[in-house]
Parts: sequence; structure tokens; C-alpha cells
Amino acid sequence: MIPLKKLTKTAILLFPLTLLFLLIHNTKKPSPNILVARDTFIPDDIPSYTHPNLTRRQDYTCGPGRPCSNGACCGASGNCGYGKAYCGDGCVSNCNAVAECGKDARPAGKKCPLNTCCSQYGFCGTTEEFCTKKHKCQSNCVLDPKPPGGSAKGQTQSKVIGYYESWTHNKKCHQIAPSDLPVTEMTHLNYAFAYIDPKSYELVTMKDEIPESLFQKTVDTKQYNKNLKVWVSVGGWDFSDNDTITQPIFSDISSTEAKRKKFADKAVLFLNRYGFDGLDIDWEYPGAPDRGGKPEDTKNFVALMKTLRSTFDASPRELGISFTIPSSYWYLRWFDMPGMMKYADWTNLMSYDLHGVWDANNPIGSIVQGHTNLTDIKKAASLLWRVGIKPSQITLGFGFYGRSFELSDPTCSKPGCPFSGGAKPGPCSATSGVLMHYEIQAMINQLSRPTIDSDRARVSALKPIHDEDAAVNYVVFDNNQWVSYDDAKTFKQKLDWANGIGMGGSLIWASDTDNSQYSAMSAFTGKRVFHPDLASKALQQSELTIVRNHVGENGQDCEMMEDCVDPDIVRCPNGHKKMGWDKAGCKSGGKLICCPTRSAPHSCTWRGSGGDCNGQCHAGESTLFKSSWGGGFHAQSSTHKCSRGAKVFCCEAGNWEIVTHGCHWTKCGTDCKTGEKELARTRDGCNLIHPHSRYCCPSDTLLHDCTWRGSLPDCPDAKCKDDEVAILNNGFADGWMRCSWGRKKTNCCKVSKPPPPKISCKITSCNIIDNLCDDSLDTVGTLSMRDKNGQELHTFEKRGNPRDFHWKLTAGLVMTEWSRYYPGPTDYMRRLRRNLRGLAHRWFDIRSRTCGTPRLHQVNIDINDPPPAMSNTEHPVPLLIVSRFAATANHGRLPLARPIRTVDDTVPQGRRTRTRAIPDPFWRNVWDNANGLPAGLPPVASNSPDLRQPGQRIFERIGSNTNPSHFVLLRDSVNAIKGRLESFASPIDVDVWERYVRQAAGRHGSELDVMTFMAPLRDTVAVFQYLRDPMVMERMDAVASGILDDLRLIELHTQGGDGLSAHWNEFYPYYFEQVSQFARNWLQRRIDYARRQYRASDNYLRESVERDLLELENQIPDMKYPWED
Repeated sequence: MIPLKKLTKTAILLFPLTLLFLLIHNTKKPSPNILVARDTFIPDDIPSYTHPNLTRRQDYTCGPGRPCSNGACCGASGNCGYGKAYCGDGCVSNCNAVAECGKDARPAGKKCPLNTCCSQYGFCGTTEEFCTKKHKCQSNCVLDPKPPGGSAKGQTQSKVIGYYESWTHNKKCHQIAPSDLPVTEMTHLNYAFAYIDPKSYELVTMKDEIPESLFQKTVDTKQYNKNLKVWVSVGGWDFSDNDTITQPIFSDISSTEAKRKKFADKAVLFLNRYGFDGLDIDWEYPGAPDRGGKPEDTKNFVALMKTLRSTFDASPRELGISFTIPSSYWYLRWFDMPGMMKYADWTNLMSYDLHGVWDANNPIGSIVQGHTNLTDIKKAASLLWRVGIKPSQITLGFGFYGRSFELSDPTCSKPGCPFSGGAKPGPCSATSGVLMHYEIQAMINQLSRPTIDSDRARVSALKPIHDEDAAVNYVVFDNNQWVSYDDAKTFKQKLDWANGIGMGGSLIWASDTDNSQYSAMSAFTGKRVFHPDLASKALQQSELTIVRNHVGENGQDCEMMEDCVDPDIVRCPNGHKKMGWDKAGCKSGGKLICCPTRSAPHSCTWRGSGGDCNGQCHAGESTLFKSSWGGGFHAQSSTHKCSRGAKVFCCEAGNWEIVTHGCHWTKCGTDCKTGEKELARTRDGCNLIHPHSRYCCPSDTLLHDCTWRGSLPDCPDAKCKDDEVAILNNGFADGWMRCSWGRKKTNCCKVSKPPPPKISCKITSCNIIDNLCDDSLDTVGTLSMRDKNGQELHTFEKRGNPRDFHWKLTAGLVMTEWSRYYPGPTDYMRRLRRNLRGLAHRWFDIRSRTCGTPRLHQVNIDINDPPPAMSNTEHPVPLLIVSRFAATANHGRLPLARPIRTVDDTVPQGRRTRTRAIPDPFWRNVWDNANGLPAGLPPVASNSPDLRQPGQRIFERIGSNTNPSHFVLLRDSVNAIKGRLESFASPIDVDVWERYVRQAAGRHGSELDVMTFMAPLRDTVAVFQYLRDPMVMERMDAVASGILDDLRLIELHTQGGDGLSAHWNEFYPYYFEQVSQFARNWLQRRIDYARRQYRASDNYLRESVERDLLELENQIPDMKYPWED
């Protein structure tokens, strides 16, 4: 801190201001420029956030036995400072201390973090006392840095990121599911938070009580907004909190490249598993010693971002990366912002929680301040300008909650007045010092007019105050309770500033703290926000949604408007349909009942008369709203207010007749017929001899678990639960006593989901992809044409003829490899009839027609028959492996998983091989030489010729007319797809395939359309069923080991071929592991796309397709070669 040496009067006058700024900017905990954690208000059932105490006012004098509290030298004068005057002769303690920056730092001339100013006393700051030559600034002397140029203005709401607090899904109050969020107003939804398992590095839920299914439910919100991107945020304040097993994890995973790569790979698997579009890293905070940080965290965090970016970029699916930053100097100083922004798509600035009860332990002291003070936000942002971060690279944080205090003196309530502690806990948030938006709005709405309390004393209405300069509101309630919050006016002030400097987007902490009317989101967007139309897009087939789907629209998406209007004139907002209105105490008119047009219920009416109302919906109706008044457009009675009870707004359940088809009540004493089952019974109208009438339904009815609701004598609880539907109202029910007051019990049943119709897939890829299964197609060679679907193809000869494969030497010369002649299916049958050794007497065919479960079976071959229809001769080890291997050994690099479209693509671009590269002369002069080997070497097989060209010997080993023992016959479509996967080519042109999916998922999509897009998916799964078959694996092993023997023979008998066998041992497993990974990624991307299309579809085959997609997806982990297990 400022050393108190011989100060002039001017310096002494400036000292208090300078000291205050130094205290603010060197504190380790929340200050005017600091953000605590955005989730500090996690309820009691989630670990709370702690903030170690700090000294409120520090004493910068010292003496014997009383060292400087800031670690500076205690000079002979009894003051703290640096340099010879304090650390030299007469120094009392801490005499080796060095300044934070400048001439007395180590090394001398050291600059401040974040390019902040170094004051004449060796402290870092950003105010005039630090940054001007007048005050002898030592370095980085820029007082008011301007934002770097190049950011487009007016873009702050072009990217709106809503964070979802995962722990709110099962709270006891204000329980919010992802589907409850207004995702139509967001561009991104971030799930907060996932944790990292410290042993496996896998992403997991924060707590065991949070189900993994919540990940998928969050991603599934994409169906409400086709442009929505759903990310997962990893970390959070608690994750890096002291004394937790998770605190060291970020430091650990970023410490070495191996660990960084392991985490990145796990992250990609997680994102692809659920369909997340990106990863947000919330490390709070690297480097900070009070948060378990290490000095090396700064550079390691950059390295982690680099690894994540390279791994994500290598993933077939586009994946985004962001990271979260604080608004405080103390924590932000540990971030290498320019380094990290090289790899991130953007950074999220937590520009909220700038003040709170923690200020009591900071230099600013116990004074009330707005937690989203715009002045302080501007100061925080200026730290980023100092290191060259553009506004367009930043998303600005907005809070949907408030920070609350208890005033020390109720007569002093302006910002700057003292507080004695946190305000009373909210009724739902249950945490002192914070109130959620829904709690603040409920309080303001409730207390917006003067009232009389229980002691008959008049209570003044709330008077919210708008702090124009700070761009924040505050309100005093309950005499001494104070809370700051934002509304449309203050949001606009912040947005105007952000748009003016070119901020790249906005983030909301948190979208689930809004109220049910979405008033915070409406204020933020400047328009009325409604819930997305969910009726035709049920996310989960739970009991509740089953009832909604099969019993008809029960009004869950309907809304009663807040304003009293003329229902005959005023329209519903957002294009919704007017279903009725409620008098609701309005002096004139009423409050409209509005429903989404696509899911609006039918034939609605108010039931229940005036006086002692007893409103109950009829059988086959759903209850939407209750009211003491009732209204219209249809009603059983007037709008006179009930003296007791309530009226109910009832609507017909749309598909009721379908659900109850075949159901009936029997005569008293009559049993259900054969093929029926009894669901309920009543005594109404029956006698002791014939006591019951039974409700009978077909044995396959969707109704089940029926029960009577209502307790005698009054039966006030005669209402069905949310996942039930009423089938009968009756006063007697199944007893002899009737409900009093004319009420009736209700018989309620649950409704099962009918099994989706099965789809039989009868076509294969050969039926939908032109030229895929021509007789010539086996394994790919060199590309030279395209099929009608846009897929690039190779040149082919008649099946069985030699194929040409090209690759390029390091010097640029193109090499051509020619395979050996081999038998087609007809020749294969001839050899079978000759009973040649090793030939398989069974072939592989897809026999299962269920779309989601292709099954490749071995089928016996009758040697007297022609070749099996739609079969091809198959090389278990593909022919193209020869050229791929040769290129790898020549260049000393492994190949990447990418298709070969030109000969330049044959140059491997992967990591370097462990064995040195084999130079060009060997490949030109030996490998491609017809006399490269001496005569008389052992033949490959008993009938093989004396092959002296090394490359030909390898092709002979893979299979030929003279060595056919490894061949099998395989279904043509599976063989063709195998060839494409082995060459890292898409089995079908993706654009064409996606067009097939959209057509199938459309309103008129048919089973044939489903079969069409399913065909390449089924064939892809079948490829690995084939490759994992023991007979096929035995053949692959025999070929691979034989090639290894051949390469060792070539090494022994040639010059320059040393290293061939070592290259093969590295190349062979690597190449096939790349193939299987490519296939898994390709199939997962296709399934994800199809699933998204169907989740947004009302096609009648939706459930069948979703089931089949899930069954295919469940087989992806098995799409590996056996040695990968």
C-alpha cells in the first residue's frame, strides 16, 4: 500500500481517495468491482458458498511485533512501504518484501497484471492516482482505456445465453424444468453445472440427487426453438471451493497434455452422447491462492483451451467453447485473456453480484449498493480493454434476482447507507441476502397499494426507486429491508451502453429465477414473452404427458391474462385463441383465457352455480381454471361470486372417444364379458341383490389404475390428479353413502401410452444410392466421378479384375498399386463345389427387418445353387490398406480420418510415427519393382505364384484367385457401406440423406420414407456385426499376421526396407480404430439429426421412429473391432 514517507499537503489530501482505491483493487473478495459467484444463492439443499473474512479497514502503520498487514516492509518511521526508505536501514520487519510493480518490484520494472497502471509507490490500479504522470505513474499509464475497435454495435441481444440451474428441477417450491423456460427468446441455453469426476474425468451431475436424465431433458428444449444451441457449463463456485475434493480438478486436468487430451476426449463423448453444442468452462478461479489456485494455472488454462479447441475441431460435429470470467481485478488478473481468446468462441463476463452482504468484510464496508451497478460494470469492462479484448468477444451478464440487506437505520435507505446484515430470507429462496425475481415481483405486486395490517395500522405502499446513475432499482419493504433489482428501464440502460460499445451478446443468471409470467425476460427483451407451444411437442412420455396426449389437450398451456378487458373486443396476444374469460372481480369485462391455437381444447364451459358453488367437470373433461366468479363464453350460471367453493372452467378432452372406445357400464349385477376387464364399479341405482354396476373395457384398453376420488361426507377432494382423467362423477361411487351438499365422487383412471406401430425396413442402401452396389463395387480406389446423390466415387473395373490405388511419395511422385485378380460370387461358388480348403460354406445376410435392430446372420450356402442373390465377394481386410500403409511408412505420419478425393489427399497428415520414415528410393526401386525380391522365396499360399514385387505379395496375402481362403460372401449393401467407411467417406451424401429425413418426418411422411433414411444407418450397424463375427475376425487376424511375416521377409531380402514391420505394427490397429471411430461419429450425428426432426414433428410414426433410433444408438458402443474392447 502507499508508504507514508514525507508527504506534501496535496499528497496527504489525496491519500484517503488513493487508499480507498488501492483497498478496492487489491482485496481478494467482493468489492465494487468484484463478482462473487453467480450461484451464491443456491438453496440449503445445495452446498452453500463461503467467503473467508477480510479486514474491513486495514492499518498501514507498523512497529516491533506488529508487522505490516499488507506484507510490506515496516520502515523505521513506523509506516509500511517498499524500497530503501522502508526496507533498508532501520527496517523492523518484512525487510525482504518487494513491490507489486515498478522499480521496487522483482524484477525491477515489473508490469502490472492486465496492463493496469503502476503507481509511484509500486501498486497496481486504474484511477488517476495510479495512471497519470502527475502522480508519477511508472508504467501502463492509461487512465481511461477505450474499447478496441472492430466490434459491430447493436449486437448485445443477437446472442442471448440463458443459464439453467440444474438444482431447481426438484426444489420444494418454484420447481422449474428445462421445458418451463422461455427458450424461444434465447439463442443459447447453458446447463449449470456439470461436475468432473476426479478419477475418470467424465462429466457428471453436481449431486447424486440430480438425475442424469436432466442433461437430455435440457438438450431436448431444442425442439421448441430450432435455432437454439444448448451448452453445458462445467464448474461453478462450489466446484472450486476450499476443502472440497473437486477444487484441485481444474488444476489437475490442465497440468499435462495427456490429462488435457483425456478430458477433452471425455468432453466430446459427453457432448455427443446428449447432443450438447458446446462447453462453457467456469473455473473460479485459476491462480487465485484463496481459491486453491496455483501460479502455473494461468498458462495451463490456455493450454487446456488449446487442446479443447483442437479436439473439438477434429470432432465431426461443430462444438463451441467459452469460458467465464469475473469482474474483479483480483481474480481476473490470473487469466491470460489474449491467450485464451485464441481458442474460445467468446467469454462470459459475470457482471452481476457486484455488491452483497460480503461487503461488510471488504474495504468498502457495510453500505448498501446495487448489485448490478452500471458504473462498476464499466470499470470491470475497462480491464479487458487494457489487454486488447474486443467488446464483440464478450457476453455481458444480466441478473434475474436481487441482493438484499437489512438497513441499520430505516430512515437512511439511499445507496451508501449502512446495513446491519442480510435481509430476511425469501419464502422460496430461503437464503438471507438474496431474493429471486419471482419473489421480488410477487412482493411488489402484493404491496403495490396501501394496506391494513393485522394491528389495523396503515402500511404504506412500496415505492421502488430508480437509481439513474447506477442503472439499478431498489425498494425498501417491511420498514428496514432493502433490495436492488432490475426492470425494463434498467435493463435498457445497460443494453444501450453495451450496444453502443459493441458487446457481442448477453447472458442471464439465471433463466429459472424468472416468474411464471416471464416478466424478467419480457423486461429484458422489451416485449411480452410467452411460454413456447408445448402441446404437440411433449418432451418425455411420462404418465402426465401420456394423459395429455391421449385424452386430449387438457389446457396446460392455456393462460389467464392479468388485465381486465372487454372479452368480446380484445384479442389474445401472440396469436393465441380465446377460449373464455373470468369475471375475476373486474368492474367491467373480465380476464381472457387464452390457449395456443394448435393445442386449444374444445367445448369449454364454466361449471358450478352461484352461492355454495360446487364446480366439477363432467366425465371426459379437463379442469383448466377455478374461480369464485366464473364467466364465459359458456357457463352454467351467472358471474355472481361464490359464497363457498369455486366454479371450474372445463373443456372436453379431445381424444376421449378413442381412449374409451369399447368401454361401457354394465347393468347392476352383471359381470364384464370375456375379453374385457373391470376397471371400476358403482352402487348408484343398484340394490343389495345386484349391488354393483361395473365399468368394463377391452382387455387392451389404455385405461388402468382407476380409483374413486373424494372423502365422505363432503367429498371436497373429489378431483383427479394431474396424470389421471375422470370417467364418471357419482354421489354414491362404490359405497352406499352419498356425498353431502350434492357433491359427487370422481372415478379417475391413468392412461397408458399405446405401443408404437412397428416399422419393417425392407430396403437397403443399394435401393437408394445410385451405383453403390454395382457389380464392380467392393473396396474403394481412386476417386474420379460422382453418383447422382453427390457422393464421390472411385474408378472401378469389373469385379475380380485388378484395382488401381494411387498415393504420393514425399517428393511428389505418384505411385500406383494394382491389386490381384480375385473371384466374384460366381467364381466363389465354383471353388466351393471344388471343395477348396478354407472357403466359407455360409454367407452373411441381413434377415431382421425391424428398423432399429438389423441382424446379420450366417446363412448356409447350397453349392448346387447359383450365388446368393445380392451377395458380393468381400475382403475382410480392405485392398486400399496397402496404399494407405505405404504412404504412412514413406511419410512417417499416420493418416487422418478423411476421405480421398484427389491424390493429394493420400499424403498422411496425422501425428508422426514411432519409426523413422522410409525414403522414396525404396518405394521407387524396390517396392514397385517386379524383381524387387529374389526368386524362390516361400509362396504366400500353396497355389500362389512366385511374386517378386513386394507390393504384389501384400495384395496376394489379402486375397486373390490363387489365395481365396480368406474371402466370404456378404450382403452387397453391407459390403458397399463397409468400403466407404474404410475410406472415411460418408455412406451417403449427407445433404441428400437429411432431405430424406425431413420428408419422412413431415406431416405426410410414410413408412417407405422412414425405410429410405434408415437404410444406410442399418447397414452401418451391420458392418460391425460382420466385423465382430468370430469367423471374420479369424480371417482378419490371419491376413494381418501374414502381412507382418511378408514385411519381415521384405526387410530381410531388400535394401532400405528396414522398419516396414514396425510401421505395420503401429499402423494396423491405429487405422482400424480410426475407421470405427469415424463410423460411430457418423452414425451418432445422423441419429441426432433425425431425432431433432422427429421431436419437432407430429408425424404419426414419430414414436416408432424414435424407438428405432434409440435401438440403433444403443448399438453404437459395439461398433468396434474386437481388439478395441
